[in-house]
Parts: sequence; structure tokens; C-alpha cells
Amino acid sequence: MKQYTLLILCLFSNLVTICSYAKEGQRPNVIIILTDDQGSIDMNCYGATDLHTPNMDELAQTGIQFNQFYVAAPVCSPSRASMLTGMNPHKAGLPGNASSQEGHQGMPSEKITIAEIMKDNGYQTAHIGKWHIGYTPETMPLGQGFDYSFGHMGGCIDNYSHFFYWNGPNRHDLWENGKEVWYDGQYFGDLMAEKADNYISQHKNEPFFIYYAINMPHYPLQPKGKWRDYYQHMDMPRRDYAAFVSTIDEYIGQLLATLEKEGLRDNTIVILQSDHGHSNETRTFGGGGSAGPYRGSKFSLFEGGIRVPAIISYPNKIKADQQRNQMALNIDWLPTIADYCNINTLPEGVEGKSLRRVIEKNHTTPHEQFIWKSGGSWAIRQGEWKLIAYPRDNSGKGELDPDKDLLFLTNIKTDSSEMHNMALEYPEKLETLKSAYLNWEYASADDIPTKREKIKHLGIGKKALLSKKPHPKYKCEGAASLVDGETGTRFFDDGYWLGFESDDAEIIIDMEKVMTINEISVGAMHNPENWIFLPKSVELSWSADGKSYSKPISQNVAEPQLQNNYTVDRITIQQEDINARFVKVKVINKGLCPDWHPGKGNECWLFIDEIAIH
Repeated sequence: MKQYTLLILCLFSNLVTICSYAKEGQRPNVIIILTDDQGSIDMNCYGATDLHTPNMDELAQTGIQFNQFYVAAPVCSPSRASMLTGMNPHKAGLPGNASSQEGHQGMPSEKITIAEIMKDNGYQTAHIGKWHIGYTPETMPLGQGFDYSFGHMGGCIDNYSHFFYWNGPNRHDLWENGKEVWYDGQYFGDLMAEKADNYISQHKNEPFFIYYAINMPHYPLQPKGKWRDYYQHMDMPRRDYAAFVSTIDEYIGQLLATLEKEGLRDNTIVILQSDHGHSNETRTFGGGGSAGPYRGSKFSLFEGGIRVPAIISYPNKIKADQQRNQMALNIDWLPTIADYCNINTLPEGVEGKSLRRVIEKNHTTPHEQFIWKSGGSWAIRQGEWKLIAYPRDNSGKGELDPDKDLLFLTNIKTDSSEMHNMALEYPEKLETLKSAYLNWEYASADDIPTKREKIKHLGIGKKALLSKKPHPKYKCEGAASLVDGETGTRFFDDGYWLGFESDDAEIIIDMEKVMTINEISVGAMHNPENWIFLPKSVELSWSADGKSYSKPISQNVAEPQLQNNYTVDRITIQQEDINARFVKVKVINKGLCPDWHPGKGNECWLFIDEIAIH
């Protein structure tokens, strides 16, 4: 349906475009090169002194280097969805990562991508590399406007076997034009480069758009051997990360050489950027990338998570060797490309702005403000001021007070390092930005930070036993954190929450003596972006001796009215005058992601915190 709607919208635009380029010559080709988990400064032209990146630097020397360029999310799928649609991730329908398992949807198929716009305006369109925004036929590249596709659909693969190993069962993930293909033992980077070169050569006589989504330097760190040798003097993990960045640079050089050989370089718009900041995950040996002076990394809304290297080069129209310091965003590429390709009609809902005046006239930023919402955090940038709620920083650059730093205010012009919280110094600015955030259509009053709640109840400090251990993927303090008198923070992985993947949680609390109980309540998180849902129900039973328990009473849990919004709920069961020493609480996991969720049918998570007994 969206194809027909877009076709009608573009009929007039097509006529204008054809007439325009009949006078000006061939329309420009467009290539977006998207790297994966590359740090904010990890190119020589951005300040790295220990990397070899001559081809990335050449792109900057032949065009524009942006120094305040942001992505709309600090994690893979939503960042990609926003770039391809020109919308924030929530409007694009993918605020969190898509599944890496075949058969699961991601970004809704009715969302119109830049590939569909280019295709409907006479361009040949190709996706090469990583996808990670949907794994069903309608949400894979051929269903989203690409004529040709080669690559993996999930979040990452082993570069030699092309298997996804990080969430069992291990599964092969390499596709060409919607069909599984096998290239056992062949290095994925070489395969991508070959496909890109061939596509350019085959389509050199017609305008083309290539989305070249290089899956590096994302883990697993598997650089080419010659680059590992080049950096052998470095310590891990910087050594293999640096070698991976130079592997990318080699492929970019190969791409540029192919454009030159085919006589297409001057009339091709080449855009290069990272999808977000560098990773500090265990799978990448705890780091390797660098955000330079900026705080934060992947998953964080500090600058190091969302400020990325970004370059545009178009020799026919853009002057060489320039820099721009205005705020710009990945959602701006869609309208910018449309502008340069004389495409005058864009789909409804596009939020990005053409950067053409910024690029050619050094005009001021077209954005008065921008809002991010990711995981448990949100941020707003308005002018030079930036406010983060529930800030996270796993870069190790500073400590965050869980109470005093719930709202973190900075002025990016005077302190781009974001090391000093100015919230107490500028309370009026704080309130202005909070109000602006609450006016956003995807904001909720529940998003305004509150301190961890202290709950006085009879069970504090009592012995609690779990019938099944929480999932080991996330640290936790164990059952004791369920009766410590404090609720968890906004973050499921902070150690206060206990996580169960598809499993129920069953806890027995020993009150040490028989006492009268009238009510129990359990804290539970609803965080669909991370596949976490409120429980299906909660059951309560009790015993005097710990052997014989009463028949359980149950409380069903309603789904939040705003399905996709983060929330925390306390599920309460009231039963007057229970006389018991032992209390058994069973929290029933929803089991599978609901039909409305991109992970429909996948196992989902249950996260619980304080069990209060009154």
C-alpha cells in the first residue's frame, strides 16, 4: 500500500526531476557508508593519532567534515531506522534493537525508506552489509525499497562462517536478494567489497543509490591479518579495534578507486558516518574505541554515545576541505539527498531537515532542538544546552550520583566533556528543558526522574530464597535485593533488578516468626525497547511451617495503556489477616513478546524488584 501512496506523491516530482536533469546532466549517484560501533574521534581527521585512515581522511579533504553530528539513538537498530526514514526512532516504529532471529519483524513495513523514495524517482537501489531492522520478507531490504541486497539481517556475524553465535541456537545469517547463500570461510568484508564494486560497474550508466552498511568495527573483532600485524605494538583491545578500523578504511579506498575507474567519482555523493559511539561490551573485550574528550559510549546519551564522525563528499557540487560545527543529525541525510537529487516530495512525518544550506553556505543549524529517548534515559538538546535524565556512562570517565545526577544539565559550548552537572546552578534552564521534553509526543510524565523509593515494610532484611536463579547475563545482588527496603533504579541492569528470560520468578521469604500479613506488592518493569514486559500475573501463598502452603491467590496484571512506553508498576495482592511465617510469591512471566511488539513470538524478559510485605 505504501508503494502506491508514494508513487502518487512522486509523479509530479518525477516530471520536475527529469526536466531538471535534462538540462543539468546525469543525476548524482548516492552512496551512504555506515560503519558500526566506530568511536566519536576514530579517524585521523577527527583527532585520532594512532590510527591509519588515509581514505576516510581523503573523503573529508574532498568535502565537508561535520564536528557536531548526532545519531538519533546510541544503539544499532533505532539509529539505522531513523537514518533510513528521516524520523526519530519512536516515529519510525523501532525504538530498540530488532531481533537477530529470522521470522521476527522490526521497523514496521509501512514506514517509507530513502531507498523507496530513490527507487520511485528512477534510481537503482542496493543494500550491502548489515541490516538489523527486520527479519521477515516485508521488513528485510527487498521489502523496504532495495532492488538488490547482500548481507546479514541480524546484529552481527562471524566474518568467516557468517553465523550468529551470540544468542543460541547458532544460526547462519547471509542472504542475497532474500535467499540464503553460503560463502563458507570467505571473509565477509571482501565479499561486501566485491558486491559493491560489481554493482557500481553494472549500473554505471544509470543513477544508483547504495546503502553500504559495513559491519565493522562491531564485535567480533576480526580485522584483516595485515592490519593486525600493523598494530602489533598496541595493547588489546585497542590493537584489534584499530586494525578493524583500518580494514574499513581499506574497503573505502577500494570503493573510491572503483568510482574513479568508472568515471563516476565527481558525480557521486558519498556520505560516511558511524551508527553510534564505540562499544565497551564484554564481547569487544571491554572497549577499544575512543570518544576522545567526550563522555559516554554506545548505549549512553552522553556525547560519546551519540556524537559520531560524519562526512559528505560530492566533488561536482560541494567545495573541498571544509568543516562545519553546526548541530546536524542522521535523520537529515534523507531530505539532504532528496534536495541534491531534485526530489521535491517527501513522505509525511519526515523530521529531518536538508543540510544543503549548512553545507554550501555555512548556514546555522536547521534544528532548534532535538530529543532522544533510549532505554531508561532521555535527553534534549536546545541551542547549546543539553539535559539528560537518568544519565548512564559506562566509559569510566566519571562517577554519577544515583540521586544528585538524576537530571544532568550541561552547556555543550562551554563543556562538551559533560563532566560537570549544572542542574543546581541553572534551575530555570532545567525547568525549561523539562517542559520542552514533556511537550514531545513520545514523552510521559513517568519519564521525569525520581529518587529510588524507600519502602518500610515487615520483610526488610528477612531471608529470601529463589527457587530459580536470575539470568546470569545481568548482574544482581540476588534475592536479598528484593527485601532491602529500596526500589530499583530506572535501569534493569543496575544490580537492583532481578531478570528472568521466559522464566517465572518464585521467592520464599522467611519472616522468622508467625505474624499477621494483609498485603504484599511486587515491583515490575515494563520496558518494551529491551523486550521487558510486566508479568502476566502474581500469585501469593503462605505457610506456618514452610512445608504446607495455602492455595495460592492470584492477581492478573493489565498491560500499560501506552504499550511502548517505559513504566514501572507495583502489583499488589491484598488478603486480610494472613497469619504466617513463610510467604511464597510467584511472578508469572508473560513468556513471549506480544503481537504488537517487533519481537512478536520471541521469548521476553521479566524484571522484578522490592517485595513489600505489610
